[in-house]
Amino acid sequence: MAGLATGLAIAGLAISAGTTATSFIQAGKQRRLQEGYEADADKALAEARRALQVNYAKQMSIKKEPYNQERLAMLSQGQQVIDAASDSDRGAASAAGQVLMGQQSSQADITNRQSDELINIENAILEEESRLRDINVDLDMQEVEGAQQAAADARIAAADATQAGIQGIGQTAQAGLAMVPLYQQNMQSQKAALSGMSLDSAEFQKFGNVLGKDGGASKSMGAAGSEGFTNLDFDAIGAMNNSQYRQFKRELTPAQKQMLYFNKQYTDAYANPFNPLVK
Repeated sequence: MAGLATGLAIAGLAISAGTTATSFIQAGKQRRLQEGYEADADKALAEARRALQVNYAKQMSIKKEPYNQERLAMLSQGQQVIDAASDSDRGAASAAGQVLMGQQSSQADITNRQSDELINIENAILEEESRLRDINVDLDMQEVEGAQQAAADARIAAADATQAGIQGIGQTAQAGLAMVPLYQQNMQSQKAALSGMSLDSAEFQKFGNVLGKDGGASKSMGAAGSEGFTNLDFDAIGAMNNSQYRQFKRELTPAQKQMLYFNKQYTDAYANPFNPLVK
């Protein structure tokens, strides 16, 4: 039972330490992501506000040339009428009066049309100013809501990650303390539990060969098996001395250790004090 507890404690310690580190790494990552998102949002908002500062309606203006041309044409026509009626004083006077009245009426019409155009331009400018102001207010509201939501999410994520990290530190410490007496392993029980295991052909193929340094022959299991076979020998493990067994464990890959020491056959045999193989 001590061997199982040792294996589980080692696994728990590794998982706890890994989880703790991951929690703090995740917290830092979330903070960096938050800062990046906020910077991008600030930049986009600033660019949007710069664009909204331009009221293109202000570039509109009255085209004075057509009105000036109309005035010149009106004056020229009036002069022609007066010149045509200048043969008699009475005719000239009458024509001059008619021309003056016509010019005054035309001048008033031109002025009114210019005023209307100017009013339309001013209304367009005011309308655009109102539209831009509404957009800016909307941006302000979105910015406030987005900042509040981002801050809330960041606080929650940071709190969760920090809490997980703190809990992980406590769990890692407890697991480490728990392992102190468990280092006095019962290797004989481990060997006995392994010697009673069996794997099917698919599991043996997945397990592969136990290899030595640089992929050479294993000191504990010997030469590698041919393709499709393995040199893993459970009976040989049961007959190993402690030195040979430690060599065997060193030669296992993490995946091979997972297949053996977390196998239900192993844990059941090792944890069962009534198992005749475990002494």
